Amino acid sequence: MTRVTTAVGDLHVEELGTRGRPAVLLWHSFLHHGGMWKAQAHALAPAFHVLSVDAPGHGRSARLTRAIHMDECADAACAVLDAHGVGAASFVGLSWGGMVALAAAIRHPERVRSMALFDTSGRAEPRWKRAEYALLARIAGTVGIVPPLVDRIEPLMFAQQTRRHDRVLVDEWRAYVARCDVPSILHSLRCIMGRPDRSAAMPAIRVPTLVVVGSQDRAQPPDESRFIAAQIPGARLAVIPDAGHLSAIEAPDQATALIHELLAVSTPSPA
Repeated sequence: MTRVTTAVGDLHVEELGTRGRPAVLLWHSFLHHGGMWKAQAHALAPAFHVLSVDAPGHGRSARLTRAIHMDECADAACAVLDAHGVGAASFVGLSWGGMVALAAAIRHPERVRSMALFDTSGRAEPRWKRAEYALLARIAGTVGIVPPLVDRIEPLMFAQQTRRHDRVLVDEWRAYVARCDVPSILHSLRCIMGRPDRSAAMPAIRVPTLVVVGSQDRAQPPDESRFIAAQIPGARLAVIPDAGHLSAIEAPDQATALIHELLAVSTPSPA
């Protein structure tokens, strides 16, 4: 475990595997932490150098005390690579993490070897959704992250099947969200809601790209992933049945297998 100083604060990074092997950087969803990738990180560690980041204001990273923007997050991801002696890595991101990967591929193409983009968007947030999330943010800012607010968010994060049949997973997430630092959450939400539209830049991306989405994702519906896959040359689209927004933890084995398939064709054989 390391702590990396970046422009968006000190970031906690879990390091697994062996330095010198092909690197994989993992960046999680809003309202989660690097532990979201636990299954994938441990599966990749025998053959890769894995860096799992707690995003700004989340997990064990420093609290956010100011507004940040998506390009700063991409720069911070590259600072994590620098701190671990990595030139280029495969970026694996879910939602916020996918947005960071896209920003990095556009701003720092030499640092991105390939991308796995889970349940994310390459377009600006629609106005109606910004208004909806602004209302939720006002509630959180006024009364905190109270159970009725988490009740509103839960269906955006998990498929109905998961909510019915895997309450342990859902309740672990709820307990984490209830402990989150509210100002940090509001700053990071504004970062995500205010992200720029990447539509014009995506056709110039030239790295192997896997786009994955849960079939029941309500936060970033499958049409967003289909759009990304159509814009990035050669991108592959995979839909995970009966999974919601947090598809990597709702269907960990499928997510891991898909990442392995991408890395098999986009990285040199480990020494």
